[in-house]
Amino acid sequence: MGFFSDRRSTSITSTIDNVTSRDDFTIEEELINILELIKNASNHYEFANNQEEAARALRKKLKYGNRVQAWRAFEILDLCVSQGVKLGVLYNDPKLLNRVKMLTMDRGADTRGQRYSSRLVKNATYAVLSWYDYLVAQDLDKSRTFEGIYNLSVQVKKRKERERSRDSLPDTDRNTAFMDDPPADESIFASEQDPERYQTNPDELYRIPRLDLAKESPKIRMVISDGLAAATALRNTLMVLPTGKKSTADEDATTKFEEARTIRRKVLRYLQVVTEGEHLGSLIRCNEELVDALSQYDERSGSLSPSPPPSAAGGVDEYSSDEYEERRGGTSDDGVGELQDEEDPFADGHKI
Repeated sequence: MGFFSDRRSTSITSTIDNVTSRDDFTIEEELINILELIKNASNHYEFANNQEEAARALRKKLKYGNRVQAWRAFEILDLCVSQGVKLGVLYNDPKLLNRVKMLTMDRGADTRGQRYSSRLVKNATYAVLSWYDYLVAQDLDKSRTFEGIYNLSVQVKKRKERERSRDSLPDTDRNTAFMDDPPADESIFASEQDPERYQTNPDELYRIPRLDLAKESPKIRMVISDGLAAATALRNTLMVLPTGKKSTADEDATTKFEEARTIRRKVLRYLQVVTEGEHLGSLIRCNEELVDALSQYDERSGSLSPSPPPSAAGGVDEYSSDEYEERRGGTSDDGVGELQDEEDPFADGHKI
């Protein structure tokens, strides 16, 4: 018993070491393996020990690892929190919390005496602030499981608010806030007045926002994490529906459908502007997972016939990522045209 317990703990450490040290591992995908190792316990005591081992492995990467290892270790913790995974021992580990606090408060350094990079500090801070919003929104701020993480997010939030009060007004440039969907202004009609300018600048012509990845990366990761979790939750709910019951008649399935569809809109908007880099593949995969789950909901509603399987030559599903919203026939209260325009900045509604 002791031998296998030690081996499992070693597997947790070695897996975290590999995932944080090699960039050919995708954090979102490898998280499943890490969680399986942690949850592979025969009793609560063993489960707690596994969480302690994971917390220790993450803390060591934050403390002793290089910048890449430190950031990837933080990403693992971030994904666990943002998906609501219940790991009470991990989230309340005092040494891990203290290391994350040093990172986000920009007060610490690694073992080589080097301060954490400003980019790492900034991204980690944005992530911890998103923890606060998530935990409050999910009514987890009073949960003992998330107590340590929540208290840390409160401290970071208060410190950030004090900093903002001393600084000038926050940047409201639409290039870094494209998710806010501001109303159209007179500038979007300027192509008729000054066509030559827009012929040489298609970004302005089509109002393609410029993305600051340094600021948006934590948000992108959060959207990807939420999207994968929403797709899985919707599929799991559909799997347990009684045979013959329509998905639209099940309140839980419909709620999860709406959540998945809302998150997919955010994914599509990011895909409009993220054309390369580390997030592109994850965004595409997340979109495909959401399309699959949403299509299954529609099939169970009786509004669509089941999608045929892909052909041997590598055919695509009936509902590809680009066609899903159009073929759904519209379920939005505002009508299909408005929904398509909202998701596609190149739709007729945005025509200059």
